[in-house]
Amino acid sequence: MGKGTRAERELANLLWNNSFAVMRSPASGSGRKNPQPDLLASDGTRVIGIEVKSTSRDKVYIPEEEVEELEEFCKKFGCEPLFGVRFDRLGWIFPRPEDCERTEKSYKVTRKTKGVNLIEE
Repeated sequence: MGKGTRAERELANLLWNNSFAVMRSPASGSGRKNPQPDLLASDGTRVIGIEVKSTSRDKVYIPEEEVEELEEFCKKFGCEPLFGVRFDRLGWIFPRPEDCERTEKSYKVTRKTKGVNLIEE
């Protein structure tokens, strides 16, 4: 099992334990014909599409194309687009695309990027 799959499962379990119902997308990542987030979650009042990333570094770059696909799906589905980024030894943060710093071709998430509060840790 790859690091991405482990992170998706870890976050899905964390969200389930924090009052969310969660679905993982099959074959998330490359090879999908239509854009889909890694996770789709709802607590009955808020519905979110989450692109999951995990890193041992201080920052992660999310390609612009991935962000556009997440936003396209969430707009059609009627849910909120979020990133779920796990920094080793820090835990999870959940920034919106607009919370991220933009680079020429990607969105940059650092340990200091602000995010929404989804879970009690």
